[in-house]
Amino acid sequence: MSVSAWTTIGTNTGNPAALGLNVPIVAGTDGQVRHECLMWVDGTAAINTKNFDFIVNGDFTVVLNGTLNQLPADAGDIDVDVEGSLDGTNYIKLQDLVTWNAGGGAQAETVAMGVYDYDANGRLPYMRLALTAGSDANADAVEDHIKLTIFLHNG
Repeated sequence: MSVSAWTTIGTNTGNPAALGLNVPIVAGTDGQVRHECLMWVDGTAAINTKNFDFIVNGDFTVVLNGTLNQLPADAGDIDVDVEGSLDGTNYIKLQDLVTWNAGGGAQAETVAMGVYDYDANGRLPYMRLALTAGSDANADAVEDHIKLTIFLHNG
């Protein structure tokens, strides 16, 4: 139970139910398309999302734990990278997106964001996010996930 599949959401409907609450958005922008997945930060090895199932043709913003879900323990600093691959097997780091002090346990959880620079880093046929926690957040229960949300700037 390390990551869920990516889901494309164009309205703030709460569907699919497996994703729980969607990101609250300002009235009038409920058509904002976004791509979301859930991740369980369990361990200190890199945890990779599934490959993006959407086309990257420009910059995009990644919001980390935008719904402030609680982590059972302090995850420490989480290194967030965008990775790419020609064959879906051999990945390289395209951009070091952000280092995020996620909180958890006795520490308050935080939200972070990073912007992928398409012009500087390009794209590959297979792309994903890789998160590496500094400490084990012990997030192994269904409710202990964080939500990753991507907003494409061009679409």
